[in-house]
Amino acid sequence: MDICYFVGVLFGLVCAGSVVVLLARRKPAPDTVPDLSPEYEIALLFRDDHLVDAHDVIWSMLSGEPGAPTWADVRQALHSIVPAFPATATSPLGDPGHSGIDVRVTHLGAVTRVSLVPLVRKSEDWFAARQDDLALDCLRPALDLAPSAIWAVDEHGMLLWANAMFDRLAEDLGGTHALAETVATQCKSPTALGTKRITLRPKTGRDEHWFDVSTHETDAGTLYFATAVDAVVQAEEAQRNFVQTLSKTFANLTTGLAIFNRDRRLALFNPALIDLSGLSAEFLSGRPNLFEFFDKLREHQIMPEPKNYDDWRERMAKLVAAASDDRFRETWNLPDGQTYDVTGQPYPDGAIAFLLNDITAEVSLTRGFRSELETMQSLIDAMDDAVAVFNQQGILTVCNAAYKTAWNVDPDTSIADANILDATQDWKTGFHPNPVWPEIRDFVTRTSERASWDADLRSRDGRDVTCRIDPICFGATLIRFCVGAKSSGHSGDSDHLEIVSA
Repeated sequence: MDICYFVGVLFGLVCAGSVVVLLARRKPAPDTVPDLSPEYEIALLFRDDHLVDAHDVIWSMLSGEPGAPTWADVRQALHSIVPAFPATATSPLGDPGHSGIDVRVTHLGAVTRVSLVPLVRKSEDWFAARQDDLALDCLRPALDLAPSAIWAVDEHGMLLWANAMFDRLAEDLGGTHALAETVATQCKSPTALGTKRITLRPKTGRDEHWFDVSTHETDAGTLYFATAVDAVVQAEEAQRNFVQTLSKTFANLTTGLAIFNRDRRLALFNPALIDLSGLSAEFLSGRPNLFEFFDKLREHQIMPEPKNYDDWRERMAKLVAAASDDRFRETWNLPDGQTYDVTGQPYPDGAIAFLLNDITAEVSLTRGFRSELETMQSLIDAMDDAVAVFNQQGILTVCNAAYKTAWNVDPDTSIADANILDATQDWKTGFHPNPVWPEIRDFVTRTSERASWDADLRSRDGRDVTCRIDPICFGATLIRFCVGAKSSGHSGDSDHLEIVSA
């Protein structure tokens, strides 16, 4: 009886305890966040501070480096989306803030479960939506700070959205809708969408502005990207003006100009080249290559005929190499008596310029001048008197053969200039002492008005010599040593002057 009573009491206590336990399990835990179904929850499982399992979207955000990601790696990857993610498994939870995501941490022995739950149920892809919101938060300042105007219009041309640069442009160009309509009108083209340069003039009457506008069709409408290119347009205009100025300058040059690009084709020539080369404008406008150009010159006998035509290409190759190094310069004597000076010069980007100058007149003048000099030299060399000419600075410029023989000097072969001081020192050794030498030196360098005079000298060998000093043009002085001719006017046959040093 007692045993049965004890068993009955024990069974009653066990049942009562079971009921209490069941009631305790069914009681909801106090929580400010409603318990949501698992389909809205993103779970992560950590073992010993390493991620061992998680939702696919979590794995896609991790770097994918070998080895299990640590708690710190996961927190760093989720920090921007889930700022409440704790620093460690035992750290207190952070404030969800405006993220709208609550974090729940459950410890199951060595395993830690982290649950990410939205505070407000919106859709099943709430985590991806949060990522999109964060991306938009990053893109908005990028669009507003972009230096180009960006906007979108629908299929009817109505403005959908625009960035800050577009709004600033619209202030001077009649408003946002007016600007969008104006750009759309100028960009209309039967060709495919692409980039087009347009001009916009503000209502204030200021200078027009230029833009390169790119258009792209999307599911949400047509996107426009407008980049200001005022500086580019101004630079292109300045370049065109510069080229026009150069073209006018080249057109007025008497020097023939031929510029070949890096491919060795004629890129630029002036009218003087047609006159000097005799080549037709049609041939030059056809952009012949360098070898064709010089071969045509050879056919027109504008350049010397090669002795061996087989070496023609080799000579042209050397010519191009020399011009590329700024070492090419030749004088072409043509059969008709003309003389051309041809110069090759390197230009930027591998181009080469050849300049043809007609120097026939200069060559003729030089030859005539040289002929006159040779005639004058022959004339004074034929004189028996020793003759020397000193310029106003006292430098010996001209002397004849008798002077060179008498004083053993040759200014043509001497490196140093012979001057009047050195000359008088040499003269003193060939004559008896005479006070006339300082006077001659002063006379030669004098700038005031001068008159011819002479001085009687006696050489060391006893002969009488008359030194004649005559001022000539440009301040120069002619000095002659006449043997046997007295200043009284006596003249007759005389021997050559032969100076015998004391």
